[in-house]
Amino acid sequence: MLQATLTETVKSYEEVANNIKLKERQINSTTCEIEEIRSHNAAQTIQIQAILMDNMSFKHTIEEQEEKSRSLLTEYNTYRNKMDNYKVRVSEMESQSHIYKKLVEKRKEVKRLKQAREELRMDLQNPEGNAVRQAQRDTDHIKAKILSLKELVEEKKMLLEKEKEVHSQLRKDIEIHNRRCEAIVKRLRCQLNKAQSSHRQISSDIFHMENEVEQLKNQL
Repeated sequence: MLQATLTETVKSYEEVANNIKLKERQINSTTCEIEEIRSHNAAQTIQIQAILMDNMSFKHTIEEQEEKSRSLLTEYNTYRNKMDNYKVRVSEMESQSHIYKKLVEKRKEVKRLKQAREELRMDLQNPEGNAVRQAQRDTDHIKAKILSLKELVEEKKMLLEKEKEVHSQLRKDIEIHNRRCEAIVKRLRCQLNKAQSSHRQISSDIFHMENEVEQLKNQL
């Protein structure tokens, strides 16, 4: 009877010991998993920090690009104001110069008409006078003046077209730069949201596994 009781006690002890060893292996396995998860979490944290650093770097780059855009826009506005002021001054100078030139031309015209009248009077007295030749010279002079004015008008048109092309290119460059900045910000926000979501999931898994470890320890 005593031998049977002792044998039963030994079996119970072995079962308890085996159960304890099983629990210990489970705890060790769970602990290893937790350590792996913590290591993975640490790596994720490092990645998140790297992404945040990249985000800060991109943000700084974006701010620099925005500052460059503002600087370009300021330069463009300054250039435009200078051109407007230049046009105003040129217009004023042309107006004043036009009045003076007109007066000089009137005086020359009066002098020329007086000479022409005298020459015409003499030509009328001389059948072989130079009235026709003078008329031809006057015609050539007027044609040359008209040609010079046409060349000046064409030159001004070319300058205006060049200015329009410069303004159009500046607007295109600013629009392209703004679209690039928006794409970078959108991509960084998406990466940050994914990293934060992964970090929250890992933290939740660790919390649940730590609770399981505590429950296993309490069962011991």
